[in-house]
Amino acid sequence: MPQFAEGSYVSWDLRDGPVTVEVMVVDRHHITYRSADDYRDMVEATVYSSLAEKTADWRPATAKEAAAFKARFRPAPQNWD
Repeated sequence: MPQFAEGSYVSWDLRDGPVTVEVMVVDRHHITYRSADDYRDMVEATVYSSLAEKTADWRPATAKEAAAFKARFRPAPQNWD
């Protein structure tokens, strides 16, 4: 499993293109991240699947993807309109 650092940007590919998020918190069992509209979510290890399995398709974001994330990022409550 690649190591994801807090404050780094990661991406994974979907049919419509890459999804880029900012990693907020990393510990042994959880990774919390936020999207460009400040939605926060997490992945966590369970007895059924490891964190490595859940993040297997994650990769470090390219400089272009990270720049696009920063340009779109609007923290709540600014994005409520």
